[in-house]
Amino acid sequence: MSTAIETNSFLRASEEGQANSRFQFHPPSGDFGGETEPEIRYAPVNRRVTNSENKQKSRVLRRMSGFLMEIRGKNALVTIVEKGESFQYDMPADRFRKCGIEVVNQPFQMDEIEVETTDGLIVGYRFRPLAEVSDAYPETLNFDEERKRKRDLILKKFAKAKT
Repeated sequence: MSTAIETNSFLRASEEGQANSRFQFHPPSGDFGGETEPEIRYAPVNRRVTNSENKQKSRVLRRMSGFLMEIRGKNALVTIVEKGESFQYDMPADRFRKCGIEVVNQPFQMDEIEVETTDGLIVGYRFRPLAEVSDAYPETLNFDEERKRKRDLILKKFAKAKT
């Protein structure tokens, strides 16, 4: 039979930060006198802590919002809204697809980030959808007769081709 005796300080750790425990083995004969008890010292397994120096430090340089206009093959036409002005850009569509931005008029956020590594600085873009694809749903509007008449007049006026 063995008994574990913990000889730790506050919160089960010694002052050096390593637990000191020992196992005492009691012989089955019950003779506890005279002989010194064999002692086994061990150190518990601790998680390896990563150095904060190895972690990449990123910093947002600019944050812009926009929405997807359309996807044309390998290119995506997006509209970026910055300080009340809108700008249209052609960007690679695979970056948007990988981030889950796939539906027309789906809003997204684009961050221009700077990542500090041990080798130097990396500047790039990070895309995040502001709404998921499942958030969109088609909704039909049931107009009364007066609204239908007004809608038809508006469409009729703008449907005329200028020759």
